[in-house]
Amino acid sequence: MLPEDTAGQGEVCGVSGNCPCARRRHGGPGERGHTSASPGHHRPVSAQGAGTLDRLLASPHTMLRKVALTPEALAYGLVGFGTATATTRNAVCTMHQIGSYDLPTACGSALVPPSAWITLRVRPTLLGAAVIAHDEGVPGALPTLYVYSSSGHLVHRVLVHSEADAQLLSELGRSRGLTEAQLARAQLSRAEETGWRDGDQLAQLDAVFEDGGADRHAALVRGGSGEARGVWGVGGVGSSRGVDCSVVSALFEHLSSVGLPVCVGVPSSAVLQLSAGRVHLVERVGSLLVVSLGEGIVELDLSALRSCLLVTSWGPQGPTTALELYDEHSRCVAVLTQLGLVGQDVLRSWEHMLESLPAA
Repeated sequence: MLPEDTAGQGEVCGVSGNCPCARRRHGGPGERGHTSASPGHHRPVSAQGAGTLDRLLASPHTMLRKVALTPEALAYGLVGFGTATATTRNAVCTMHQIGSYDLPTACGSALVPPSAWITLRVRPTLLGAAVIAHDEGVPGALPTLYVYSSSGHLVHRVLVHSEADAQLLSELGRSRGLTEAQLARAQLSRAEETGWRDGDQLAQLDAVFEDGGADRHAALVRGGSGEARGVWGVGGVGSSRGVDCSVVSALFEHLSSVGLPVCVGVPSSAVLQLSAGRVHLVERVGSLLVVSLGEGIVELDLSALRSCLLVTSWGPQGPTTALELYDEHSRCVAVLTQLGLVGQDVLRSWEHMLESLPAA
């Protein structure tokens, strides 16, 4: 476990009685020749290799502080930063954005379509520890916020860009709690969800959390080849069909050439990060596809894609199709769609393009 928030009493290790610091302090076996830990001692941890809490703990030269935050307090902490780099990743796809955070929304609640703001969709029950890490081995380095799932996997990372935001980050979890008005506005843990079989476009997005949408993927592909077919639910999924994964790179290049905007979502196990806008640049290096999109960058390992599905559900302007990308474990790694009240010409062009994609 990581140390609890020490509330400014010195960023000591204090992980457990069996940690290296404790063994040094008490002269435990195998630690002879080391001095005792003192206030300000840092655990050997860095911002690299922080995919799990254990990996973060094993990296060099970083001070760590575990922050006890409610999902609402985390949300308000994010919107307080002026400019930050937000990163959400899974085993196949990564999204980076630089900017300011919009207030995150919880699964089951309404979603403001992403614009220039960093837009997050979260499942509060799956959020775990938040950890502030400061790499002391790099002069001038600013602290980083790592957000983990309840199972100990990294779900989101925040890099701040200014001393003012670094100060805000250092105070995260130490200030008094949110006011009733702030809590009422967030309501991250109070939203009720609709199952994907009966749900609309947002319910389909929310279904990719936890198991990566593997059960839903199995239900959508069950009993058919590549042809469009109806699935369950009134107002839910209208149809789905598999498409050839090899067209993904060409699809992004087409979007760039015609100037058609798109919304891309990249999920971790507890956070979905969304970026929308025109595709500015598409580059491929081996199997790695790098896409500059709106205010963000998407990195996609094409060699790890195993399945692509077109899924049509009900959006604010009627039936709207999403292209969902899956890995070898049938976990959703990215979603391409149209969110919100886009122009009818945009929606028609989007649907026409997806209809033309070859079957798997």
